Order: sequence, then structure tokens, then C-alpha cells
Amino acid sequence: MSPETPSLIDNFPPNTLLATLQQLLPEISSWDIATGTLDIGSLLALDKLWQPVKPIRILMGDETTRRTRKELLNATSQQVDDGIEIAKEEDDFPTMTGLEAIRQALASKQIQARVYHRAKFHAKAHILKTQDEATDHALIGSSNFTRPGLLENVELNLLTTDPTQVAYLREWFERLWHDVDAVAPELIKVIERHLRAFTPFEVWAKLCFRRDINPLLVMLSEHL
Repeated sequence: MSPETPSLIDNFPPNTLLATLQQLLPEISSWDIATGTLDIGSLLALDKLWQPVKPIRILMGDETTRRTRKELLNATSQQVDDGIEIAKEEDDFPTMTGLEAIRQALASKQIQARVYHRAKFHAKAHILKTQDEATDHALIGSSNFTRPGLLENVELNLLTTDPTQVAYLREWFERLWHDVDAVAPELIKVIERHLRAFTPFEVWAKLCFRRDINPLLVMLSEHL
């Protein structure tokens, strides 16, 4: 960790959680994430930085009261789907490249995702193992692993390298990780739906819709 890296991160620029992770990830060999809710925009915002990290384990809930496993998986898939749509609205082509990398990482189990359904899961933390194993890092605070949580919301997170605190968080994560359900197949299905090839007409109509050229095209694009 650089001496300039703040220990308290409030998301007021330039002191954002995104900037902190951008600074730390080049030194990281493995990464455990606990988040109340997830959107893929967080990984897209860290594209090219997360790819060398193996493995990445994401433990999530959806910040609601207890549900059945099926309901929680459906809710998680919907959150991811919504996040992808927002990212695509900002920029389609980099998003598609980033989504393919995420899909491959989920399929190869470089990224492992599990969902906690035994109770409301509201925890937010990152445990980051350094490549040289000299000084591991942990982040704990209010930010979900979402683009707003990394960059937009007013948050408060603490970065620590205290070995006792890092060890406690690692033990806590391992205990919960083995008591939850895998959700990667559901996430892959959501991502693959967004990666399907569009026809030339669909691409043209969508472009016209964004430029608000013609009310008829707006009507057509709503059915794509």
C-alpha cells in the first residue's frame, strides 16, 4: 500500500473506493468480496485490473429479509441484469468486451459467486491477499460492490493492514463461504443473454433510438 493511500474512504473525489481498488489490485493475488448486492458495473469499472487476480470470490445477498433460495437467485439475477443494462447505456462496445471476460472468468471459476440465503446478508468487505504475502489488506465499510458503491454514493470505508483484523475477516469469510449456494450458472445465463449477436437492423434501430431521430424508430426499438 502506498503511503498516499487513505485509510478512510468516503467516495468524495478523488478519495473513492474505486480509486483505492485501482491502486491496490496490481499488487493482489487473490480477492474475497462480501457485498449486500452486486452489479456487474463494478467489475466493468475495474476491467484489465481484476483479470490477473485468481481467484476472486464474491459472497452476496440482496439486502432483503430471508427468502427461498429460488427467490433469492432470481432477485440476484435481476440485479445483475439491471446493472448490465445501465452499463450498456453508458457505452455498449467496451461493456461487451468486459462482459465476455467476466463470462469466461465465471465459466473457468476464476470468479466464483455464491449467494447467502439463510438470513438477510448486509455485510460489505474486501480481503485482498498480496502477491508477496508481506502485507495483506482488508476493506470494510458501507460500500456494496456496485458502481455506485465504488464511485457515486457517499460512503465510509476503512482500509486496514492490521494482521489480526485481516485474519479475523478471512476466517469470517471462509465460515460463511462454505454455508451458501453457488450462483455462477445463473449469472452466466444473464450475461450470455446480453452477449448474443444482434442483427444489423437491431443495431441500426438501437442507434437511432439513442439519437432520438424518429418516433417510429423509438416504437420499433422498444420491441427489440
